[in-house]
Amino acid sequence: MKQILLVGGAGGLGGALVKRLLDHPYQLVVAGRTRPDDARLQKFYPIDARSVDWRSFYLTVEKDAAARISAVIFGAGAAVFGKTVSVPLERARQTFELNFWGCTTAASAAAEYWDKENQEGKFIAILSLVARRAVPFEAHYSASKAAAARFLECLQLEYGHKKIQFICAFPGLLRTPFRRRAEWYGIEPSFVDEGAEVQKTAQAIVDLLEGKRRTRVIGWRERSIDLIDRLMPELYDCAVLRPRVKRMLK
Repeated sequence: MKQILLVGGAGGLGGALVKRLLDHPYQLVVAGRTRPDDARLQKFYPIDARSVDWRSFYLTVEKDAAARISAVIFGAGAAVFGKTVSVPLERARQTFELNFWGCTTAASAAAEYWDKENQEGKFIAILSLVARRAVPFEAHYSASKAAAARFLECLQLEYGHKKIQFICAFPGLLRTPFRRRAEWYGIEPSFVDEGAEVQKTAQAIVDLLEGKRRTRVIGWRERSIDLIDRLMPELYDCAVLRPRVKRMLK
């Protein structure tokens, strides 16, 4: 039975992933700040993904379970929204500490470990569509996700020939409390109750894990935006985002 390590399993998408993965024949281990409430989960490790020693942690997980880690899904994330110039520098740094440094340090440690053991492995980072395009009032969140995506793309080039995969998943807005609970500066929270169904997004990520899905941008709206950006640059900005900024700043 394959052992999957999920980092961050207590949020809206994290909880949905726990349920989906437990419905499959996997040995699931979850790590993060809060234990998921699914009674079927047998092993949870309370960690701070920003500061944990990933190499030692991977060894601990494997020793406790007497099974190799086949895949790591990094779903932990932090966000700060609002007017870019109004966001406190410390809050911006904290966003990068988890979204970029936490994620990439976990990925680097996994790469080294799997390479040393001559083992195949998959590292899936749950990022966001804002890693691929600019969105107003999400500068630090967007930049942290974009930086993580480029880092993982570099790792993929370095380790792909060894059958170690680094996969970026790019969902859009999700119908979860994530945006409502985030800190906002200079403007009122927007689109906090909109978004795609979290269960469908969780299934798409499981499909990426199992190799049943190749498209990494998740959601038909998100794929449409991504396609428009490639075929007609700035169209979405002019038609949607710039008018939205004017409305929000009135």
